[in-house]
Amino acid sequence: MQSLLRTPLDLPGQAAVAAAAAAAPSVFNTQPWSFSVSPAGLDVYADPGRASLPTASAERDVHLSCGAAVLNARAALARLGHGTRVSVLPDAGDPLLVARITVTDEAPDQVLGRLYGWVHLRRTNRYPFAPEPLASEVVALLRDAASREGASLRLLDREPEYQRVLSLIRAATGKEEEAVREDRAARLSPGSAPSVIPVGSLGPVPRRGGYDDPAVRDMAEGIGLPGRTCADFEPRPDLAVLETPGDDPASWVAAGQSLQRLLLTAAEHAVAASFANQPLEDADLRDAVSASAAHYGHPQMVLRIGYPLTQPPASPRRPLSEALRRDGD
Repeated sequence: MQSLLRTPLDLPGQAAVAAAAAAAPSVFNTQPWSFSVSPAGLDVYADPGRASLPTASAERDVHLSCGAAVLNARAALARLGHGTRVSVLPDAGDPLLVARITVTDEAPDQVLGRLYGWVHLRRTNRYPFAPEPLASEVVALLRDAASREGASLRLLDREPEYQRVLSLIRAATGKEEEAVREDRAARLSPGSAPSVIPVGSLGPVPRRGGYDDPAVRDMAEGIGLPGRTCADFEPRPDLAVLETPGDDPASWVAAGQSLQRLLLTAAEHAVAASFANQPLEDADLRDAVSASAAHYGHPQMVLRIGYPLTQPPASPRRPLSEALRRDGD
C-alpha cells in the first residue's frame, strides 16, 4: 500500500485497527472478511467462503459486513489521531479486495474517534425492548449518521407502510428455504465448533400469536437449544429501512459503513438494534419492500430499534490471527 503519511502506523496501532475491524457486526456472525495490515493502513478483503448458505442476498451481505469492518477501522484510526483515505473496490483485478484504508496526515474525524469507544461494546440485541418509541432527537441523530456515509434511514412511522413491511417480514419467515434452515441449525446446534451465536446472544424465543407475531427475528427458530426461555416482545417496535441510491457492490459497502456508524451512534445514546432482513433475502419480497419508496433508494437493511431492557453478551470472534492475511494469500 502506498503511504500518504509522515507518521506510519506502529505495531500496537496496527493491532488495534485490525481488532476494531474484526469487531464489526456481520450476517449471522459469519465474519466473512480478512485483513492485511501495515504501517500504511488496512486492506479489507471479502471471504465469501465463510458466509452462510447462499440466498438472494448472500453477495450483498458479505459486502455489507465488510463495509461495517471498514467503518470500525476508520474509527480506530481516528482515535489514534490519524486521518484516512478510503478506496472502495480499488483493484478491478481483485474483486475480493473490498476497500483500502490508507492512513494520512489529515485531521482525524473527531466524531468517529469518539464513536470508537463503542466499537467493542455495541451488541446486536435480540431481546425485548421497552415499549416507548424512540425520541425524535435520537431518530434525527441516526438519520444523520447514515447520511454521512451515503445512505438514508427511513423510519416506518406511518400506516399503511408500517403494517405492509411488517407483513413482508412475517411472509419471508414462512418462505425461508429448508436448506437455509438446515445450514443455520448446523451452525447453532450444541457441539458446533464454535457456535457462531451463543444462546445468551440469541435472546429468548418470541411468543408467537399468528397475525400479531413480533418483528424480532429468531435466528434459532425450530432449533431446541438448552437454556432459552420464552418472552413477550414489544407490540409495536420502531422499524426502519436503510437505503442507498445505488445497488451495486460499492453501494453495499457504503451501506455497511452507514449501518455501523448509525449502530455506534445508537449505542452512544443507549439505543439498541437487531435486524429483520428476512424480506431482503428473497428477491421478490425485497422488491416489495422498496415498491413504495423508489424515491428513497434500494433497501439494504431492515432494523428493529429501541431502548434495551437487557444487555446481551458479545458474540464470539475468531482469533484475530485467523483473520489476518499472510504474504501470498
